[in-house]
Formats: sequence, structure tokens, C-alpha cells
Amino acid sequence: MQLDYIKYDDGGYPYNGMFPPAGAPNPLCWLERYSGYKSGSEEAIMHLYAVQGYNLDFNYKGVHYALMGWMDGDYIALLDAQDNELQRFSDPMDAVLHCEIDGHRLLDIMEEITDIECG
Repeated sequence: MQLDYIKYDDGGYPYNGMFPPAGAPNPLCWLERYSGYKSGSEEAIMHLYAVQGYNLDFNYKGVHYALMGWMDGDYIALLDAQDNELQRFSDPMDAVLHCEIDGHRLLDIMEEITDIECG
């Protein structure tokens, strides 16, 4: 999958060029808490999901969701706790920008997301 927003730091490590961590492209930013992002949830969404392609399992207001990544070659979608597809996306950044849960954009509720696991 061609992802134009993925850029590379001075050490050759990929990062999210649309939502870069503080300090990028200096490779030392990865030594910072949350790899240069404000929180663990922001790091998980902006880097582990959007750049590395991992699936994310998380809770929002006590309800479980899964955001399917691109690493496994499967479709990119938001699923509920019963694996029902709630939304489908063209690429990970489309998901980051347009995913909505209970009428709230993912970008606006990142700090309310709990129990994030990458897989």
C-alpha cells in the first residue's frame, strides 16, 4: 500500500509526516516519552496504527472497538465488539481523519480512549 504521508527521519525510521511526533525528523525523538507524541493513545493511533499498520483494540466510554490496520493486508475498518463493520476506509489516514464513534471524530476523542492494545 502506497502511503504518501509516511516520511523517514534522519536515521531512516518511518514516521507520520501529516501528524509528526515532536522533534521529527531527528531520530532522538523516539527516545522521548510516547515517542514524541502527547500521550500513549496518540502514539498508538498516529504511529503504531497509521505508520506501522497494526490493528488497534480499544475502549471508548466502556465500549470495545477495533480499528483494523493495513499490515495483515485486510480491509481497513472500524469494528464493534462483535466484529460488525461500522465504517470502512480507503487507507489508515482516511481512518484517522474520518473515523467516528458515537458521532465524535477519532481525532477529537483520542484522550478519552482507554485500554489500547496493538496487534
